[in-house]
Amino acid sequence: PRAIDELFRLISEKKNATCHVSTYFVELYNDNLVDLYWALDNKKSKEEPPKLEIKLDAKKMVYIRNCVIKEAESPKELMDLFNTGNAERHVGATNMNAASSRSHSIFAIMVECYDKTTKKTTMGKLSLVDLAGSERADKTGASADRLKEAQSINKSLSALGDVISALSIGEKFIPYRNNKLTQVM
Repeated sequence: PRAIDELFRLISEKKNATCHVSTYFVELYNDNLVDLYWALDNKKSKEEPPKLEIKLDAKKMVYIRNCVIKEAESPKELMDLFNTGNAERHVGATNMNAASSRSHSIFAIMVECYDKTTKKTTMGKLSLVDLAGSERADKTGASADRLKEAQSINKSLSALGDVISALSIGEKFIPYRNNKLTQVM
């Protein structure tokens, strides 16, 4: 994505700052978070992946406890991490798509910069989210596992629609916690 090149361009302009870029890459598959970097690093392992938990840090930034975080020092390194992690996503055939994504993915890029002049540290996170499309069982020919995946995808997209609706009409209560997808986003 162009955002990666732009991010590193902006970092290069910060002459009096030291910046560190790190990333995690997860997918929401059947209402479960899956660490794509852990899957990549442990392809031959028979051990169970760690349980991932959505948490807020002291500054109210969402993070995922127990996920693998990787450092990146260039746009190429970050894109390589994106591409290798993306290859670990769940895909499956339906009547409408031979390699249909069966999950939503969240590629999170964290940037921490220490300004040598002000002696202050700033942190930010950019989440690039790939949403699986909503599905109708009659059109996709889904059965068994594909049907369960489609139901999970539709449920999370519905929760996202509820959050967007609440935000757009100025509701006091925004239902972020109704689904893991909206919690992570």
